[in-house]
Amino acid sequence: MAFKFVHTADIHLDSPLKSLALRDAGLAELVGNASRATFSRLVDLCLAEHVQALLIAGDLYDSGQTSMKTARFLTQEMERLAAAGIPAFIIRGNHDAASKITRELALPDSITVFSGKANMIETTWGGHAVAVHGISFGKPHAPETLLNRFQAPVRGAFNIGVLHSSLGRAQ
Repeated sequence: MAFKFVHTADIHLDSPLKSLALRDAGLAELVGNASRATFSRLVDLCLAEHVQALLIAGDLYDSGQTSMKTARFLTQEMERLAAAGIPAFIIRGNHDAASKITRELALPDSITVFSGKANMIETTWGGHAVAVHGISFGKPHAPETLLNRFQAPVRGAFNIGVLHSSLGRAQ
């Protein structure tokens, strides 16, 4: 049996797009609303394809963004997944590490938000043992790699690591 999941990152829900707004407020609003539409379509895809999980590798929000409209929207979308029995695994990236929204949301039990300490969730998808490993940014800046903090792979399982990072080397 096979399994499938959807992976995404850098959604930046309801980003204020300050620099774009200074040049063209209408375009900033259009692009800002596009992040919600895109996220809803990702959830639609998960539902239509009957995936085993949605993996979100950071930056759901921008920095200290605290809009309750954004929180309500995200909660509604996560509830759609939960109602279909589809879990989500979320890590915080550099832009949403400090977000009060992520810390204070009351998400369904099927949604895992990884902390700043490496963790792993073992599950079964399509008859296969799966281990989802994740670690969130604890602060907006992580000068050292977080990759070395991951737990060892689970023997005999498909191991999936969720990490928000760049591939460039620090100078």
